[in-house]
Amino acid sequence: MKNNQNYAAKIDGYAKIISLLSSNDQILKRVSRFQLATDQLISNQKKLMVLYPQLSKDITATEKAKNKRRAVLIDKNLPVIRILQAFAFDKKKKNLQNRLDYLTLDYLKNCSDKELMKISKKTWQLATKYSGYATTYVDKIKSTINPDESKAITKFKNQYGLKPEMIKAIENSNIKFIESVLLYQQGMKEKEKVAMQMKKVNKQTSNLLSKKIDRFVLLFEKESPHFYLEYRTLREKSAVEESNEDSIQVAKPEKELIAEEHNEMA
Repeated sequence: MKNNQNYAAKIDGYAKIISLLSSNDQILKRVSRFQLATDQLISNQKKLMVLYPQLSKDITATEKAKNKRRAVLIDKNLPVIRILQAFAFDKKKKNLQNRLDYLTLDYLKNCSDKELMKISKKTWQLATKYSGYATTYVDKIKSTINPDESKAITKFKNQYGLKPEMIKAIENSNIKFIESVLLYQQGMKEKEKVAMQMKKVNKQTSNLLSKKIDRFVLLFEKESPHFYLEYRTLREKSAVEESNEDSIQVAKPEKELIAEEHNEMA
């Protein structure tokens, strides 16, 4: 948000400078390179105007959707994780306990999106493994053929309360969460790409002003003092607004540049 505000101030500042230069085109025409530099400034401004709305694009809805699906996924995981933790403790399965003990509600809430996806996959795999629930068509056929196995499944369900739909819910919620994360990441990637483009154009504009246009304006300090002072006021105001960056210093032209441009004006 802060970067957006900075760019908005910069674009507004550039627009005022362009307006001043354009309203004094008789001065620009006296120095061809001054006119060319101003044309480039206008071109850069158009690029910034196209990019800025893209940078300011609101992806809050996408982020909220991702966070909502994350919360749902945690809710689906937690009861299954607790059932597996109880099962591991009762059966004295130390390795399984070590794999599950750290999975608390706080941990799930604070882990990264990527890790939550991995935890969900692991929870689904462990629940499927130890509950014996059929998760594929082939598994369902096997469970039908082997009734003893079905009894074991029923016993696990009765003892620990793990139901097939609980495992299925983790799978479905994880898929939806992954989809929302990918959508959010795509939005962020697009904004980052635009931010890099804006940074490049803004740097070019800043250099154009400080290394060329500032110097051309200085050539008219005595001849057109009102124009010069108005320009300086705009530049100094921009420097104040960009308080987090280095203040813009209007460069003094080299003697060679002054001589060259005065010759062109003559």
